[in-house]
Amino acid sequence: MGRTHRQETTFPRLGEPLGYVPKGDILYAIKAIVATQRDHGRRDDRKYSRMKYLISSWGIEKFRNVVEQYYGKKFEPFHELPEWEFKSYLGWHEQGDGALFCGLHVDNGRIGGKMKKTLREVIEKYNLNVRITPNQNLILCDIRSAWRRPITTVLAQAGLLHPRYVDPLNLTAMACPAFPLCPLAITEAERGIPDILKRVRAVFEKVGLKYSESIVIRVTGCPNGCARPYMAELGLVGDGPNSYQIWLGGTPNQTQLARTFMNKVKVQDLEKVFEPLFYYWKRKRQPKESFGDFTTRMGFEKLHELVDKWEGPVQSPVRYNLKPFADKETYEAMEELAKLQNKSPHQLAMEVIRNFVAAQQNGKSE
Repeated sequence: MGRTHRQETTFPRLGEPLGYVPKGDILYAIKAIVATQRDHGRRDDRKYSRMKYLISSWGIEKFRNVVEQYYGKKFEPFHELPEWEFKSYLGWHEQGDGALFCGLHVDNGRIGGKMKKTLREVIEKYNLNVRITPNQNLILCDIRSAWRRPITTVLAQAGLLHPRYVDPLNLTAMACPAFPLCPLAITEAERGIPDILKRVRAVFEKVGLKYSESIVIRVTGCPNGCARPYMAELGLVGDGPNSYQIWLGGTPNQTQLARTFMNKVKVQDLEKVFEPLFYYWKRKRQPKESFGDFTTRMGFEKLHELVDKWEGPVQSPVRYNLKPFADKETYEAMEELAKLQNKSPHQLAMEVIRNFVAAQQNGKSE
């Protein structure tokens, strides 16, 4: 995933099918691949030392031919795989051997305090095996059915909630450690993403998107891409102090590369980009069209135009009309007074009515 800012010869890249080998030959095939990279990969410039640049330079056919020389035989033709489906494995599931497993969402993979203490106690008490997922979550394995209720209760009390109680935006979001742990970071990621997600949720509410709707958001503090922002529907890649590149066009199942949409967007200005994008996604998307697919279909030129011309959501027309309830002079006076207070006539009228009712209830006459 890694790249370098302002150097277009560095880039994120999707994998390509190389071939098929029997299960017993997997380690031999891996050794051949690693040996090919060892002997032919770039060593003169660290930016180009990754295997993806060797494959891009050679092409997959030449790379396969050289790997097969180390492997000692031909790879079998690649076996077609079912369409990729992203699964989080969060919550409770059958394990397949009569036991259960429980996937726990962990914001940015960080556990501390009571949450950490409780998790350790549960693992030790029930002697559970643990898996760590690529999305920085945990899976507790080998759980008997009788243990499900007490484990659920004690984990919830510590803040490790069932995914139905976690904001959908948080479930697929991820950030790299960045400041203060990573020397390559040029801006915040892990420490900044909680506030960014809250701001995205606020924009969702402002433009009328439902709570259940979500997008894949990734944030990194530099262009090396450790949290895979180049696969996200909305990727924020640090490109300066409190500044991000915005990447759009990934998909919910994370099988398509995003592209750079904007550069040098200050963290305090993110809503200026988010609002028009989410507003028009809400109103112009096709049935069941994801945010990433929407941005790809619309095209970046059109999206830039929408962002540049954005003046805020179009206000729905007032559904209430005071004219049937007042003579012309009274209505015009109410309208003029409402303008002075930056309100609609309906809002001002409702305030007057509420104040009158409150005064009557207090035994006063105004």
